[in-house]
Amino acid sequence: MTIEKMLDLLQRHFRECSQGEHERRLVNRSEEAPYKDVRSLVRGLQVIEALSELGWAKIGDLSAAARIERSSTYRLVNTLIQLGYVSRRTEDGAVALTPKFAYLADALKDDDIVTQFAWPPLFDLSKDVLWPCDFASFVGGKVLIRLTTHKISPMSVHRAMIGKERFLVRSALGMAILSAMDDDELEASLEIVEKLGGANSEDVRNRERVRTMVEAVRKRGYASSTGQSEGKISAIALPVRGPSAQVAGAVNIVFFRSVMTTEQAAERYLDKLQLCVRQVERSLADFTERKSVASSEP
Repeated sequence: MTIEKMLDLLQRHFRECSQGEHERRLVNRSEEAPYKDVRSLVRGLQVIEALSELGWAKIGDLSAAARIERSSTYRLVNTLIQLGYVSRRTEDGAVALTPKFAYLADALKDDDIVTQFAWPPLFDLSKDVLWPCDFASFVGGKVLIRLTTHKISPMSVHRAMIGKERFLVRSALGMAILSAMDDDELEASLEIVEKLGGANSEDVRNRERVRTMVEAVRKRGYASSTGQSEGKISAIALPVRGPSAQVAGAVNIVFFRSVMTTEQAAERYLDKLQLCVRQVERSLADFTERKSVASSEP
């Protein structure tokens, strides 16, 4: 049986399993939920979501947009005003969200935001290519896996991967992250890693070698590793950049090195990996823009 045929059969099996798992989760969720929805909270969030789309709005328009009767909308808006989340304009009585929502958003850590936006594209990528995929970020001089599809991939021999550390220059994830840094950020990061000690410290001591490796990744268009993190495993990876072009992390596709080379993997999957990264970056950009607009409202 050819590799293509094997992957096609596994893909069909994975789609069926994914659908079955999704249905089981829906059933379990309905069976296990011990509490009913708090209706006033649900309606309050509907008002907030409607205002985030409308901007300044009169109660009648807000009521229609949120699909909540007018009297209830008045009560919900008054509660939100008392809590400081909504303000009322004296000239015409229109209401809008206050910058307090921007302050709440600022309290979210960047890693928390990125991982929330990264999961749907990462899941779709793994479902498409079948191989497990990871999202990792560079925190405190370490490359840490934040999200993974190992648990749901039929091609994985690993399960508990979240929180696991990967080598900085021996892994595709680490090299993808380094390739997205400018020269100053790269040197500062390598200096931190060297001072932390350990295997990564030894790997980055030869700066010229690391810079040569980074340039090779940039020229190739993707990072790769062949048995450098685990003997039987290879991977290709791309960096994820935030709205200001700063590196937010990296996404990889992991596969058995006996099945294909990294060049073959890139030929088959690089366009799908690029799509995943673009989707994450677009979500980050949209979130940042919405947060900026909200914080600039009077």
